[in-house]
Amino acid sequence: MHERGVQVENLQLKSEWVKADEKVSRFFNIRLHKNVFKLSKLKGSEGDPIVYFESWFHPRIGFTPEDDFSRPLYSLLEEKFGVLVVRSNENISARLAGPMAGILQVPADAPILFRERFVYDPGDRPIEYNVGYYRADKFTYSIDIKKA
Repeated sequence: MHERGVQVENLQLKSEWVKADEKVSRFFNIRLHKNVFKLSKLKGSEGDPIVYFESWFHPRIGFTPEDDFSRPLYSLLEEKFGVLVVRSNENISARLAGPMAGILQVPADAPILFRERFVYDPGDRPIEYNVGYYRADKFTYSIDIKKA
């Protein structure tokens, strides 16, 4: 978004400890209901929501609610915790806003993009499980593929 000249800001930010659900515990290979750190961000421009993110982090990372989440997340991971992000797998699909309608300020039957991301360190250890809900009327997901 920044490269396209759109200034994006955090409209809401929440950090908390939560119990790992089945998907999170399976990805992190931890026991079900173990405490994990969760970060939720509503990002937008000029007060209008564009995307809502939820991230869960492996317990070994060491985040606390007092960390400065206004700065770029992966820079914070590297500088404070020595955790380098080297790989992620993503799944992108279209869906109706449904329960995200209120957060994204769109009708429940509005189309949104749903992105699921699995993030790893150089040892191929899981770092973050992240989901993003993008307003389809305010966001285009672009991919540039080059043959090596």
